[in-house]
Amino acid sequence: MMSTTPEPGTWFEHALEWESDPAGGDRPARCLITRSAPASTAAYPQVSYRRVDDPGGYGPSSIDEDLFPRILRRWLTPEESEQAEREARFRRCGYVTSDLMNV
Repeated sequence: MMSTTPEPGTWFEHALEWESDPAGGDRPARCLITRSAPASTAAYPQVSYRRVDDPGGYGPSSIDEDLFPRILRRWLTPEESEQAEREARFRRCGYVTSDLMNV
């Protein structure tokens, strides 16, 4: 059985949100967990996350920690997480640092 414990820095596919796929169509939104508040710090512990296509400038989305398993479609693999991180960085900055080495 898949673990549903949210850890900051972990990428997942959202079960209820979609993003545009460059290959055509839509796919489940890829999201990065930015914060998971322990029960002692919030009345309702929250999991905060950002979508890969988030342009920045806005606060992260959040959900009650006990509801998180309902939006978790699956965890991304390390390779998919690396790709999502590069795409998110590119969308925020307009380039990927490693791309500058290849110019």
